[in-house]
Amino acid sequence: MPTPKERLTHLLELAASGAAERGALAGEVADLLLDWPAQYPAAMRATFEALLEKIIREMDARGRMALAVRFEGREGAPLGVLNALFLEATPAAKESILARNDAAGFVEADRADCAALLTASRTTTNFAPALGRLTGVPDSVAEAAMADPQTLAVLAKGAGVNRATFSAVAILTGPPCTVQENFAMLTLFDQVPENGARRMVQYWRGRCGVPAPVERAA
Repeated sequence: MPTPKERLTHLLELAASGAAERGALAGEVADLLLDWPAQYPAAMRATFEALLEKIIREMDARGRMALAVRFEGREGAPLGVLNALFLEATPAAKESILARNDAAGFVEADRADCAALLTASRTTTNFAPALGRLTGVPDSVAEAAMADPQTLAVLAKGAGVNRATFSAVAILTGPPCTVQENFAMLTLFDQVPENGARRMVQYWRGRCGVPAPVERAA
């Protein structure tokens, strides 16, 4: 078996060979992390985890979805990798990832400008860019949130959007919904662990180099 240094050198060579190798590279690093060799020092895991996170950010959605399936339900999976795969994870996996984040340590609230969000939801036909700007996350995350109520609830709660604003934004920017469907959206919001959502939003901002928004003074 190759040494950790030899394995890392091989993987870095694959990474340098271009986007065509991303899927194979991700699969090989995932194999290593999911079945860590006993003779490899535990301290080396962080290096391979960081490499996989970087690869995930360079993969397409289909590749990330296939990788998310492999990590679902694996208790020892690195949280950073799970966070990188959150948008493509199943609803049950998203709940598990949020629970892991919730238990990973408290982070302070960071309140988005709810009034500005409401205004944007009433006045813009393409709400995703405004949602990304006002919550401090990349457009790709905002677009994913607009397509998935669970992700929207996580983004809203993690960015400090209150329940009433979340409900109004969901109604104004989403497809027509019944009272029961709106109630289901609010249930989703209520079930999201607040600290877990904050950490998830913090990850989206920090990993993508997007600053947190500045709350408007009252």
